[in-house]
Amino acid sequence: RPPVLCAGCPHRASFYAVKQAMKGRKAVFSGDIGCYTLGNAMPLDMVDTCLCMGADVTMAQGLHRIEPDTVNFSFIGDSTFFASGMTGIVNAVYNQTDIILMVLDNSTTAMTGHQPHPGTGMTMMHEISPRVSIEAILRAVGLTNVETVDPLNLEQTIQAVRTAADKPGVKAIICKSPCIAVSKPAKRLQVDESRCVGCKQCIRELGCPAISLKGQKAYIEPDLCFGCTICAQICKPGAIREEDAQ
Repeated sequence: RPPVLCAGCPHRASFYAVKQAMKGRKAVFSGDIGCYTLGNAMPLDMVDTCLCMGADVTMAQGLHRIEPDTVNFSFIGDSTFFASGMTGIVNAVYNQTDIILMVLDNSTTAMTGHQPHPGTGMTMMHEISPRVSIEAILRAVGLTNVETVDPLNLEQTIQAVRTAADKPGVKAIICKSPCIAVSKPAKRLQVDESRCVGCKQCIRELGCPAISLKGQKAYIEPDLCFGCTICAQICKPGAIREEDAQ
């Protein structure tokens, strides 16, 4: 299969929420280097640009100047934020650019081996160190519209994006949920075949590798599911629920 975001990855939820919030509106999604680059693949199709670390912030600014009627998003991970994102954000604030900064904070440097960064609370020598707050940095450089959400709560995240899209200047939404390699949800999900209507919405819209078809019904592979609940939240018949206790 082609590369895909892991089952249970919170980035899938972040991308999906933004996509739902922007339905009917003209928007460009500037991406970056990291696990979340895989958001470019179908069915998410949420990465329009990808150049180098931190370029999502600066490219979104340039795109806004060319097409000011477009809602410009900048997707950046927590480790990339510290590595090369802050300078571009300062420039955006100073020049009063209308962009929405989406910080995908999964509490690790997932793509290259889970190395610590200033937001993890651990040094490269595995010593405990005070965490550097992304929200505090954003407010310190002049952002007043900063909101932290749990991307696994779709309704909360969708509403935060819609609100931010109607405000001027630089807005930031921190989607904070740990990588599944760092922290795993407690319960897996399963499909109630008696309620599944075979609409395939969970497959068509999410692209989660844990969900497939068995006959005409959706099926969740228990060895792949991490219980993020995103599929359950979009299932209109309510056919997806927590796995029965063994």
